[in-house]
Amino acid sequence: MKSKMTRRQLAGAMLATAAAAQGPPSPPMSSGAELDAARQQNQRTGEALAKLELPMDTEPAFHFTA
Repeated sequence: MKSKMTRRQLAGAMLATAAAAQGPPSPPMSSGAELDAARQQNQRTGEALAKLELPMDTEPAFHFTA
């Protein structure tokens, strides 16, 4: 026996699964802790970018037009 599922039913099932998979919301961080976390993330990102070697003749894949 085949059962058909419409796109709306599939989307609803996926949304319900995603909503159920999320845990309870974490308590809000204080502004100081949030700022420190953002600074640490920026520091880690900067260190990761510093490890990459990029030739000087590399150009961006887009052009700025004014």
